[in-house]
Amino acid sequence: MRRGLPLGIAVLAALAATAGTAAAAGPRVSAPTVVVPSAGLPPQVHDNRSNNNVHVVRHRGRFYMVWRTAKWHIASEDAVLYVVSSRDQRHWRFEGSFTYGRDLREARLLSWKGRLFLYFALLGANPAAFEPGGTMATEEIAPGRWRTPKRILYDDFVPWAVKVHRGVPYMLGYTGGGGTYSANPPDKKVFWLETSDGFRWRPVDPSRPVVYRGQCGETDFIFRRDGSLLTACQTENDDKLGWGAKVCTAPARNTARWTCRGDKRRLDSPFVFEHDGRVYVVARRQPNFGGNYDLGYDYLPSRDAKFATYDALYAGTSKRCALWRIDPRTRTFGPLIDVPGRGDTCYPVVLPQGRRSYLLYNYSSPFNGPDEPWGTALLHGPTLIYRATITFP
Repeated sequence: MRRGLPLGIAVLAALAATAGTAAAAGPRVSAPTVVVPSAGLPPQVHDNRSNNNVHVVRHRGRFYMVWRTAKWHIASEDAVLYVVSSRDQRHWRFEGSFTYGRDLREARLLSWKGRLFLYFALLGANPAAFEPGGTMATEEIAPGRWRTPKRILYDDFVPWAVKVHRGVPYMLGYTGGGGTYSANPPDKKVFWLETSDGFRWRPVDPSRPVVYRGQCGETDFIFRRDGSLLTACQTENDDKLGWGAKVCTAPARNTARWTCRGDKRRLDSPFVFEHDGRVYVVARRQPNFGGNYDLGYDYLPSRDAKFATYDALYAGTSKRCALWRIDPRTRTFGPLIDVPGRGDTCYPVVLPQGRRSYLLYNYSSPFNGPDEPWGTALLHGPTLIYRATITFP
């Protein structure tokens, strides 16, 4: 026994060293810095407890940030979108606010050819419903001055992702979201669009304006180095590929022709990016039920009964926000690390910051508060917006 002890200690030490090396080799995330609420915000900004739907871009040497604030996360008539800008991400200048006496969501900033555009979705004020009312578009014409927002695209269109690739702005958005909570919900339609002026959007492929029919809603994308496309979408109901998230790819020669794979897990509010030839997504993670949304309850009598059960269990459990890695070849994905977040959390945006680091903006319930179920936390808040840094080895 005594002769075996040094060998056992050596083995344990080797295993510990290997584990430490493996941990060090993975991505790391810094401690969060709270941005909303904070003393650096301008006096025109009024925090209304629930802060979410954040988006950030760099424009003319400044960081521009838009976010939604309301009394709670669900639909609210008092929702306000604030736009602020900063050079140092600590002291912010007021750029504008938007309110319509109804809910406002999915605000997206686009910096393109020296111009700054803002897109956002109009929704209803019924907290028990999801009522898309169209997409609004505006442009900043001077610091703090915007064109009168105007409606664009389809009556119930919800914008999700707006990014520039090789000088061309692209957008992914969807219609049909109003049927999500109805019996036997109809398909949503995901549209793949581009623009030459920021206001008039047209299909990338006029013969295929709808690139996915099913239950994909929130859908983000990234162009890879070879010009091919990879997307990740969030779902709540099932379609031909199942109940969970879908990862899709398309060749550079035809980015409107998607090939997709379904999963049992969800990727809520996905933001996709590429680092060193590898594809990642930051999205909400279910730490319960083995991470699955599809629980395989095939004994339930109908699709609607499954949705009611899965949705209730999803809302009734705690959530995390995670950095996942996607394999484009197999269209599979897996979590790497959690980023800061608990309770009501995960609506990320990621910006390159250095050769191996990325700036993350996200929202969360207070970090020192109770770890509440998502469905409880989003009803009463408060939630904050923070920034952090993701660093790769």
